[in-house]
This record gives sequence, C-alpha cells and structure tokens, in this order.
Amino acid sequence: MARAVSEPQELRHGRVRLALHPLRAGSGPALLHLHALHSSAARLAVPAVDWPGAVFAIDFGGHGRSGWIAGGAYTPELLAGDADAALARIGPACLAGEGIGAYVALLLAGARPELVPAVLLLPGAGLEGGGPLPDFSERPDPEWAERASRPTAARAATGEADPLVCALERDARPVDYAEAFAARARRLVLAEDGGPRPAWWEAVARTRSAERVAIGEAWRALERAAGR
Repeated sequence: MARAVSEPQELRHGRVRLALHPLRAGSGPALLHLHALHSSAARLAVPAVDWPGAVFAIDFGGHGRSGWIAGGAYTPELLAGDADAALARIGPACLAGEGIGAYVALLLAGARPELVPAVLLLPGAGLEGGGPLPDFSERPDPEWAERASRPTAARAATGEADPLVCALERDARPVDYAEAFAARARRLVLAEDGGPRPAWWEAVARTRSAERVAIGEAWRALERAAGR
C-alpha cells in the first residue's frame, strides 16, 4: 500500500474534485503514478519503491478520494484529463500506469510529449480499455444516488469506486488510435509478466518508441528511458 508524505492536494478537472497524493519527496525527475480500474492511489499494485525523484499518484474521478461524476460518463480521455490536471500542478514527469492507468498514460504521453519524457505501462484491471465493443452494462441500481451523496472520505475508506467506472473495462477504441498516440510519445516501456495483452498493447509494442521488459526490470528500464 502506498503511503503519502502529506495530505492530498485538491485539483479540479471540470466539475470534479480530484485528489493528488504526494507519496515521496526526491531530487530527481518526478513520477506520476496512475492506478488501475476500481483501485486508487492508496492501492498501487507495483509501487515505485526506488524511484529517485518525487513520486505522486492521483485518484481518477470516480475512485479513491476523488469525486464521482454526475451521470457517470467515464472514458479513457476523461481520465487523461484528470492526469493532465496533475501534470499542470507538478510539472514535467514520467508516468507509470497500471491497467486502465496504462492506457491513460499512453494517451497523455502522446498528447503531452513535451511534459512526459518516458512512460511505464503495467498490467492491471481495465487493461482492455480500448476493446472492440462498446460497453452495454446496466445503468446504476436505485441506490446509486444515495451512495454518490456519501462523503468522499467515507467511500474512500471502504475502497468503493463509482459502479459506473465499469464502462472503462471495454471502451470502443480502434488499435490505430493507440498507435497514433504511441507515435507521438517519446519513450514507452511495456512491462511483461507473461499474461495476455490486448491488441492495442501489442500494436504499441511494435512502435519505434517502445521497449518490452520483464516486470522485475520495469523501474530500472523506466529510469534508463528517462535518461537517468
């Protein structure tokens, strides 16, 4: 579990309040960690234990200590806007994304190459975010409004995410969409653990900016990619 060095900072992305967590101070390049689907900054699966610089993590909208979106319209691009709001606060930073956070990190790396020198893509929940079919999940149960009205701290204490973030499990995006962002990104490190990967991941792995590594070498490879 990640431990913050101070209370989370409040950010705004549109109408949603976001929580940015300073996890560790440091003098090297900053790192922004993006969590997996249904997770949070407090539950990172692969924390950056040895990263030399300052480490931050953000709770995406609908997760952790961030607010829920009225209507539950969650898309990878919306989460990329959340992460972009964090970059606006902390400045240039490497990114490490787990699951849906990896897909979001790819989008942001291609959209903001001047701010993102290198990105680490890690497995995790929501990695399919870009699958071939749109989401047809049912709308929220009748208790959704009551749950959404609970204090954010109370929801975060139980690890409760907005049920409507499930739309991110399969969000219709073609493979060449991911390739276009990969072509603009500076350096991409793809961590492999032997598990299956979606088509967009395999396509990104074939681009010139990408490098596949074993998951145990992932952080060292990200440091190399960042020029350390």
